[in-house]
Amino acid sequence: MTGPKGETSEDRDLPADRAFACPDCDRRWYYDRRRCPDCGRSSADAATVRLETGAVVATSTVETTPPDVRAPNHLALVRFDEVQLIAQAADGELSPGDRVRFDGSHRLRDGRERTDPRLVAIDEP
Repeated sequence: MTGPKGETSEDRDLPADRAFACPDCDRRWYYDRRRCPDCGRSSADAATVRLETGAVVATSTVETTPPDVRAPNHLALVRFDEVQLIAQAADGELSPGDRVRFDGSHRLRDGRERTDPRLVAIDEP
């Protein structure tokens, strides 16, 4: 599948803080797919949008990880409006209901060139 600027679906591995948006119905989704789940339009023309702030739904910590992945690996299930995803948390201090955003530049695996932001709590007054 070819998308905007000629990239293929393999090239559309977005940074952790981005999602796809349908140009017809504005439905948003996180993982690449062939068609918009609402209107059925080809996702090849989908734009990308930044995920701003979300709410933690659940958390987990993985203690046993592959040799090149940090342990413990703190994860959170987060809802950013209609987009829900699992992402790495900067630390194990997040709880359901916390407001979060993506921040920083971290490598998931040793030796990997690509970096992505991790979830951090938003200080609310």
